Amino acid sequence: MAHHLVDRIETRNRWNRDYPPVCTIASGDTVTVRMKDSSDGQVHPEMSLEAFAAFDKMRVHSLSGPIAIEGAEPGDALEIEVLELEHEGWAWTSIIPGLGLLGDEFEEHFLHVWRLERHCTRSMPGVTLDLHPFCGIIGVQRAESGEYRTRPPGVFGGNMDVRHLGVGARLMLPVFTPGAGLCAGDAHAAQGDGEVSINAMEAPMSVTLRVHLHKNRLLAAPYALATPALVPPRYLGRPWHVFIESHEDLREASRAGVRRAMGYLQRRLGLSREQALILCSVVLDLKISQIVNAPVWTVSAYLPEAIFDAAAPPCW
Repeated sequence: MAHHLVDRIETRNRWNRDYPPVCTIASGDTVTVRMKDSSDGQVHPEMSLEAFAAFDKMRVHSLSGPIAIEGAEPGDALEIEVLELEHEGWAWTSIIPGLGLLGDEFEEHFLHVWRLERHCTRSMPGVTLDLHPFCGIIGVQRAESGEYRTRPPGVFGGNMDVRHLGVGARLMLPVFTPGAGLCAGDAHAAQGDGEVSINAMEAPMSVTLRVHLHKNRLLAAPYALATPALVPPRYLGRPWHVFIESHEDLREASRAGVRRAMGYLQRRLGLSREQALILCSVVLDLKISQIVNAPVWTVSAYLPEAIFDAAAPPCW
């Protein structure tokens, strides 16, 4: 089996089935995809807040590819195994007014740059966060002709932000176009389930994948076999703070849970409200606890005690 390299020199910011492939691989081959960060290389560690507020949002997301798979046809399926993810020492997370779960509550842009060690970051006061890198976007070209923004995911995969698609995971995607047109990008060094501020730890990264083609394998939508460590193992040795909210609107229940977690972080660590939301976006996990007691939903927001550098008495 051959190994291929897809460099970040040429990236795409849209889905379009008519884009020519940057390379063609055979079933069973591996490919290392070098990715820019989600901003298409516009954000950098020394960036001013003024420059960040003015960056071109229409260049989000940056996708590497498309990669053609020999013999792939509509009605087939791809199996994509994640073999390796290697960050480059930094990442960023932001608040952009009007975007994210609480975007209507913030009037100014905010940018936080993370300095990444090999397996963790200590770039937020009072906490050590374990990294669990993955690709926020892995997808194939859509069946429809034309150009489409990368933000909405779909049956083709895309911007799913499933943080369990790390090393060892296998993602299955249906094929809609000849060659499939596999693309990947939006690499994250860490993310909480929900990505509530609008970003995770957005990072340039090199990602190695192995791709298998399964002929005549109809697949209704993406399917994955995730690795057993669904959260960083270090987090499992300590309790979790759980902020439980019930509401007739699922989004409002989620917003209330995040606000409570933010308040806890502000009281315990002395963070600003902006810092607290950034921290929630990369480590807080939102889970649907029940949907059966109509018309009220229950959402629980999980925050691991293991991230805190110093013990503290309960401060609900």
